[in-house]
Amino acid sequence: MKTRYELHILLFIIGPLSTLTKKPTMASIIDPESAKSLIAEYKKQNAADGGPGITTPDKQFLHGYFLDRESLEHLLSNPKVVGVSLHFAKHPDHIGSPHNHFTMLYAGAEPNTTSNATTTHINTGPIYGNTPPCPEVCGSISSDNS
Repeated sequence: MKTRYELHILLFIIGPLSTLTKKPTMASIIDPESAKSLIAEYKKQNAADGGPGITTPDKQFLHGYFLDRESLEHLLSNPKVVGVSLHFAKHPDHIGSPHNHFTMLYAGAEPNTTSNATTTHINTGPIYGNTPPCPEVCGSISSDNS
């Protein structure tokens, strides 16, 4: 049986080591007011002279994208998938165009367990694209009136 002193030393040694291998939280919940404020700041910078001017194919300033439940559930139905990775890409209808028309691609992500991996996760399964932009398909968090 270990003495109290030995247990404290063990916990001291194990405790710091466990924090080295613990993955940081990938996302956190923020309050709706902060979300709206951050979105408003993005919209202001995106539309400003000299701003990135990221637009939808309809030439409206892009606010975000809508990811449907069915595609997310399909990706997350793979028990090895621990999350979804999102990737900006040139909109396929505007390849070669100098305009800032982009789309969002997304895929399931599994931990990358290969030695000397250059990424933390690997994408597996289908890759979803043709993601509806906002404005067009928007949630109320992006609305100036909600």
